[in-house]
Amino acid sequence: GRRSCVSCHTNVGRVPAGLMNLIHDVAYDQIVNVASSAKAGAMRVVPGNPDASYLVHKVEGRPGIVGLRMPFIAPYLTDGQILILRRWIELGAPRN
Repeated sequence: GRRSCVSCHTNVGRVPAGLMNLIHDVAYDQIVNVASSAKAGAMRVVPGNPDASYLVHKVEGRPGIVGLRMPFIAPYLTDGQILILRRWIELGAPRN
């Protein structure tokens, strides 16, 4: 899923989507315990709680998201890729 993510969330030649650059080491600090820039009151990643994490809502295409399901350009993440993301968040979103 990483290639799908960085096709929009990179600063190579532009401002990254949502001001979130996932290419460099700053990626963790831009998604964990950070408010969404698109949806008021939503947090991008809430450690230990994938269902409260707006990132999960966006990749699953849940009702109530702002804009389109992610990723916009590439095919959607597979169920397995989403499961890996959900498990990482359930484990407390460790910096690894």
